[in-house]
Amino acid sequence: MPGRVPPAMKYRIVSLGCPKNLVDSEHLSGSLDEAGYELSEDADLVIVNTCAFIADACSESIGTILEEARKAGPRGRRLIVAGCLVDRYGSELERLLPEVDAFLQRGSYGNIVDLVAKKGFHKSGPATGTVSVEALPRRVLTQAPSAYLKIQEGCSNRCSYCAIPSIRGPLASRSPEALEDELRRLLGEGFKEINVIGQDITSYGRDAGSHIKSLLKRLLAVRGDFFLRLLYLHPKGIDDTLLDLIAGDGRIVRYLDVPIQHSDDLLLRSMNRGYSQSDLDRLFGKIRERFDDVALRTTVMVGYPGETEEAFANLCAFVAKWEFDNLGAFAYSRERGTAAARIKGHLTKAVKKARYRRIMEMQREISKRRLKRLMGREMAVIVEACEASGMTGRTMLQAPDVDGIAFIRGDCEVGQIRRGRVVGTLDYDVIIELEADDGTHK
Repeated sequence: MPGRVPPAMKYRIVSLGCPKNLVDSEHLSGSLDEAGYELSEDADLVIVNTCAFIADACSESIGTILEEARKAGPRGRRLIVAGCLVDRYGSELERLLPEVDAFLQRGSYGNIVDLVAKKGFHKSGPATGTVSVEALPRRVLTQAPSAYLKIQEGCSNRCSYCAIPSIRGPLASRSPEALEDELRRLLGEGFKEINVIGQDITSYGRDAGSHIKSLLKRLLAVRGDFFLRLLYLHPKGIDDTLLDLIAGDGRIVRYLDVPIQHSDDLLLRSMNRGYSQSDLDRLFGKIRERFDDVALRTTVMVGYPGETEEAFANLCAFVAKWEFDNLGAFAYSRERGTAAARIKGHLTKAVKKARYRRIMEMQREISKRRLKRLMGREMAVIVEACEASGMTGRTMLQAPDVDGIAFIRGDCEVGQIRRGRVVGTLDYDVIIELEADDGTHK
């Protein structure tokens, strides 16, 4: 087999940023596995798959690269840098990071095996690959029973602050047939929590004359013991038909991740979000009326150019009104090439940091109140880790990596999905007492 390497060669992947990036890392890993490499912490080859969404993500990526280069030097390890940072800054990185052996753009992921098989690495030129990353083999790096299903690449929404379209390109939906096949493979490997992801999954199919609802119906027609978690739902893409579909099948988790970014109408227009505060009020009112047991998550941005104290107070009032179960916040970052970078009214770092702190302190109290309503309630819990203090995991109302955790009391094993009762709550976390195991859990 061309490019095949001795089994003794070992690699490690450091995946930064979002779950979509992690799926890309899984395809790189699958290609290396197929070529004879071995995934190992004691690696001869290290790949850093970078994130470049905002300035903080770029800083984290560069810091990680430098740390891996420092560790690689004395042992002669080889270092590849891949992902969004490379796509965004290209040749600038080659000047800044001479410690790196090779840079790999996302469009050239199909060349990963040929690249690492070379005796001497070369610096990257333009992307030369023609094969999409999803066409490569995949080795799932998350722990069963949870895995990600990436249904699309890129985004065409053109929010004024966002660099994603310039990095990952416009919306490109994967075919329903490929996604059904991948779901079947994941189920065959024992995965049961399938997290459906994309930059905005409600936009799925718009580039191909289809839509998210038809895809979900196709996936739900697959037989098996699994459930779907829908992540990253754009507010303007949620309609009554989608809510009917969610309500009509218990395999879709009653967990809706709906990033709003803001609630002030002037800022929403400047952000090019495509909705108003009254639209958001109608949407969340409809969701809360329709689903008694729904967990709502959102993401907000503070410090966007022109955000007055009044506008920030509007956002705080909106968050207090709807009491989201989970909320993520980030401070606006002035990103080169975006429309928002050119408008007036940019705020200082100190103001943005203070507003971030204020809204997260407010959300901590909201989350604490929302969790108290779960006391005594029975629910499923995913067992994820064995810590020094005991077993931990997540309830179905907690998404992986971004929400709180469940502290689990009772005999269980990592990877099981068990039933239990909420016997305690904290700021963001819950305490679960497991039911007796009847021997059917896997």
